[in-house]
Amino acid sequence: MLSRRATLPLLAGTLSGCTASVLSNRHPRLNCIELINLDTQAHTVRLRVEYENEEILSDSYTIDGREEDGRAQQRWIPQEWPDETGPFRVHFRMNTHSEWVTIESEEELGEYAIQIAYRIDSDGHGIPFWETRDADDDVRGCSESLANPIEIDG
Repeated sequence: MLSRRATLPLLAGTLSGCTASVLSNRHPRLNCIELINLDTQAHTVRLRVEYENEEILSDSYTIDGREEDGRAQQRWIPQEWPDETGPFRVHFRMNTHSEWVTIESEEELGEYAIQIAYRIDSDGHGIPFWETRDADDDVRGCSESLANPIEIDG
């Protein structure tokens, strides 16, 4: 039988584990996914979306090179994922690379919406980034691109 002194730390550890598992279930909602191309060349991006550990989208998307006036090209991905919170993973891969980059909802826990963008820089390399939005204030729809604040060098 455990002594009272040994039982209290054990109980505290158990309760803190319960709290952590409850908090880890607060996943955001995947709001929008967009592709942004700052390169002058067109690129193809492979995209996979998993929701609740099930792959629900797997496709390739081509995006033209940036405009002559320097404006980035932008393309929204049609929504094929649930419009509710839950665990998700979004995987991107450039047409010229064999490695995937992934954004997971567990990295950004909370009750809000996430808009994800995959930006292709002027050197042809891609990188994902995201912006969070208050889920209560978020209006469904993908009308404001994350490309708007991007400055283009060269």
